Amino acid sequence: MTAPTFSQPTAGWASPTLTGLAAEIAAHVTHVIKSANNNAPRSRQRSIGPSEIGTPCVRRLAYKLLDWDPKPNSDTDPWAAIVGTAVHAWLEHTFGAANYALPDGRPRYVLERRVAADAKLVGSSDLLDRYFRCVIDWKVPGATAMTEYRKKQDPGLTYRVQAHTYGLGYANAGEDIEHVAIVFLPRSGRLDGIWVWTEPFQPILAQAALQRRDNVLQTVAALDPEANPANWALFPTADAYCTYCPWFLPKSTDLSRGCPGANQ
Repeated sequence: MTAPTFSQPTAGWASPTLTGLAAEIAAHVTHVIKSANNNAPRSRQRSIGPSEIGTPCVRRLAYKLLDWDPKPNSDTDPWAAIVGTAVHAWLEHTFGAANYALPDGRPRYVLERRVAADAKLVGSSDLLDRYFRCVIDWKVPGATAMTEYRKKQDPGLTYRVQAHTYGLGYANAGEDIEHVAIVFLPRSGRLDGIWVWTEPFQPILAQAALQRRDNVLQTVAALDPEANPANWALFPTADAYCTYCPWFLPKSTDLSRGCPGANQ
């Protein structure tokens, strides 16, 4: 029996395509990885989290707050996120092993702590460094994104709000927070390509995001786009990496099925 040629969508973009046993192994490995990713806790998260509340796209926020189904863009490639998750796990272990007591007796690092910005927004923060009084979030971007972040000297609104939201959660828990930081570790290349963004902790930025969430919730209730699908068009869009949005549907004219992207 001749093994089928390994091709799209299972094969990805690589050329030449795999055949024979190599194709079967590649297809099996891809299936196992995707199945595990689809069942991971972060993939099954239903409520909105700190990583999503700062999206500049109001329509995406509304879809998420309603947990709108079906999600037409559910088969995006998970590998970048899987690599990021693996790096996070390694860093948690590494900083845990490097932890030590400060003069006041508390451990310097707090790792993967669940913090609440308010009663409705809870998330797991990567790291609190009590010595620096700084909340740190890890990101593992590809080469192109890393170049853009460094060039603009700006992590973007979504990441910025996420960092301050974790800061608010820690402050609510009684921690002394003075700074927030995002550490960008290159997914490819060398470790000395690291780039760090930081700014003073500003709880007002997180509080504004929480208020915006509540405003969108009130608007959703008033417009009821589930019963009145045309009202989805009243939720403005913004460029927020549309192709990675679960509700992205190119050229869609029916917003109850999916969104065609920013300004469409």
